[in-house]
Amino acid sequence: MKRPPRLPYCGTCKTMGERYGQQTRLLLNHDTVFLAELLLEYGGTPEWSQAYRSFNCMSMPKNGDIPVAFDFAAAATIVLAHHRVEDQRIDSGKRRWAFVSGLLSPSYRKATAMLRAWDFPLDDLTRMLASQSEREAHLESISQVAEPTAAATGIFFQHGARVIGRADMAEAMYRAGHRFGFLIYALDAWEDRARDEKRGDFNPLLKLPNVDARAEILAATADLEREIPPAIALRLRANVEERLGLRPRVLTHRCRKTIRERWKDAVALARSIRQKEGVIVFAAGCVAAYLVPHQMRSADSLRHGLGLGLNLMALGAVLSSAAPPPPPPPGPSGYQPHVAIPPGSTSGFRSSGGGSGCCNCGSCTQCCCTAECCSEGCCDACSSCGDCGDCCSSCSC
Repeated sequence: MKRPPRLPYCGTCKTMGERYGQQTRLLLNHDTVFLAELLLEYGGTPEWSQAYRSFNCMSMPKNGDIPVAFDFAAAATIVLAHHRVEDQRIDSGKRRWAFVSGLLSPSYRKATAMLRAWDFPLDDLTRMLASQSEREAHLESISQVAEPTAAATGIFFQHGARVIGRADMAEAMYRAGHRFGFLIYALDAWEDRARDEKRGDFNPLLKLPNVDARAEILAATADLEREIPPAIALRLRANVEERLGLRPRVLTHRCRKTIRERWKDAVALARSIRQKEGVIVFAAGCVAAYLVPHQMRSADSLRHGLGLGLNLMALGAVLSSAAPPPPPPPGPSGYQPHVAIPPGSTSGFRSSGGGSGCCNCGSCTQCCCTAECCSEGCCDACSSCGDCGDCCSSCSC
């Protein structure tokens, strides 16, 4: 079976629920999902159980069906969450963190047992993370204080390559993990500046006001792009620039179609599904396609489409579609967000439908159309994945 959309995200989430309990799925974060995606990229694509499809969040895989990439990423998520909780418990001294630590302890013990079975250097990891407080007390630079996070992430990436049978990639994965760990730390510090200043919490960027944090983050992103596959690097660049405010957040925008146009598209999509399956509940397909058109396009049956009612991301899409898009924040003077232009593409395209909107397909996270033109390279990317219909009625490059 072809790899389903959002498989690294949903696969890691469901593996955590199966291995460590449903409550641990709240700990899922995009950092370890990124690790899972790289492990899938380098370790090959196994046969996927239907339980990993993203339509039904409550459908869980069986233990024997869990790929090692998800097992490793799930264990990494639990262990890193434990260390973050312990750090908060020690620094704040608040009882709620002690309570959370107690709830997480059984899952942490299971995750560490799993990692030790893979000969993971847990003691080295613990020593490295324990040096964080000392580094914060003697702050020298952003690189110096971010080193525990960077080194710990590098260790996970390096050992993950060995676990999937790609020891030849171990050193390259360590370099990628180290830069990604620095990127995680610097981006979090960037986004938390106002909150930390208000609360009086430690933030290296407040202690080092002369550091050009945005330049450091973009440099780390450029370094990381050289270590990872181009398709993943493109999405990484888009996400980083969104978080820095250098481009509009694609997921906060919605397609500005009339109700009539949106219903017409929903009926067409439902008919295409009906042709695959014969006589089905046509009205149900129309309603699902109208509410969550992007998710329904990836469905291969009505059963999958109706399962979207138990999908948290689809429910969030329904709720967010009611809000108008916020105006994009201005970027720094003279800076143009990086856009990877596919070979043969032109400088832009026009929306013949005269509308505006956005495209969320995997290869086109930067697509954000206007009535006049779109981002460079966006037309080819949208056309290649078939999702341009949400942006405009057609492209003419």
